[in-house]
Amino acid sequence: MVEIVSIDGVEIDFDDPCAVARALRKVELQVSTGGGVVMTRFDDHEVRWSSTNMAQLRDLIANYERQCAVKNGTRTRYAKRMRFV
Repeated sequence: MVEIVSIDGVEIDFDDPCAVARALRKVELQVSTGGGVVMTRFDDHEVRWSSTNMAQLRDLIANYERQCAVKNGTRTRYAKRMRFV
């Protein structure tokens, strides 16, 4: 089942974390450059992003970027190797 969400007036497939991360990055850029308030709607839940809650927006973006990396098989964490001579 495809769930569509509206992020700043653009319809995004909620099941595609890469698309959601891209759309939220646009919202972050718009709010941080003084664009004022941007609205995001997830079903019946509506969130208005402003400069006061940028930390929450950045956390949400990081979460979707991690999900996107997992979906694409990209490694986000690397183990350090030690070598004894």
